[in-house]
Amino acid sequence: MNESFPQGLGKRNLLNHLAINLDTADEFGPITEVWVNGRTHQIQGLGCSTGLLGRQSQRFLWSQVASIGRDGVVIKAGAMTENVDQHLQDCLPLGDLELWSDHGDRVGRITDYRFDPSNGNILQYCFVPEVGSGFAPGVYGLDPLGVISTSRRRMMAEAAALHQAPMVAVAEPPPPEPPRPRLPFDRIPIDRLPVDKMPDPRRSWESAVDNTRDMGHQVSEQFHDRRQKLQTEAQQHRQKLQAEAQERLGGFLGNVKKQTRHLRKQLRETVSDVTAGLPSGPRLRDDKAPTIDVEAMELWSEDDGDQPPNRRH
Repeated sequence: MNESFPQGLGKRNLLNHLAINLDTADEFGPITEVWVNGRTHQIQGLGCSTGLLGRQSQRFLWSQVASIGRDGVVIKAGAMTENVDQHLQDCLPLGDLELWSDHGDRVGRITDYRFDPSNGNILQYCFVPEVGSGFAPGVYGLDPLGVISTSRRRMMAEAAALHQAPMVAVAEPPPPEPPRPRLPFDRIPIDRLPVDKMPDPRRSWESAVDNTRDMGHQVSEQFHDRRQKLQTEAQQHRQKLQAEAQERLGGFLGNVKKQTRHLRKQLRETVSDVTAGLPSGPRLRDDKAPTIDVEAMELWSEDDGDQPPNRRH
């Protein structure tokens, strides 16, 4: 047996462990598949999740496994990488399986299997029995010789081999249930509480309905009062704005009236100053301004035609 392989390995030592390339020290991804030949009960290969979000898979033969450690599996990627799928065509990626007997009884579930890491031969299939199957709680080891057939969902085994399977681990105690949240009535000694003093759920419901109706009336009244208050404030504000506008308009018109009165007064004073030096009344006859004295009249004779009239001196 190769010393690089530890003893007593199980499927749990392979699944979700990181696969490392021995030649480049690069990682392939976590191991998500263990391919088992259901007829020979031998591990034939491993599958790793690769690519974006682990949607791709890369498979390796068991002969390419160099060593299995506590944190990962070392793969010799350069050895025999061709025709991997052809070598795994008769194998199944065994996970958790339903375990049935050939008598038609569902016994439990296959949760793990122990194998020889040097050649991949499975030594035991570990199963946990169901309640009522006749097995005591624990983990049992089924010999591969007692397996009749295997599919992707279940394994069929001989009933005699199942009853001869030894217990390999004691069942772990179930985790304690979380404490139930305390209710208001948990603190009340129901057995000592008189029946006539028990709370009536119908009255509680009617009280809740009445409280809801009263609350709705209060909200409606508050909304009505608030709306009236806003309307009153808006009307007062509008009246205040109108009063201010009238006051400003009256002041403006008063200023215009004063300025007009002042301009009219200045105009009268100016006209008075201009006309103060002009003659008026009797002064017009004493004025020495030259005048034209007309002592003769220009007459046109009817017989003279177009001849100009004779001017008499």
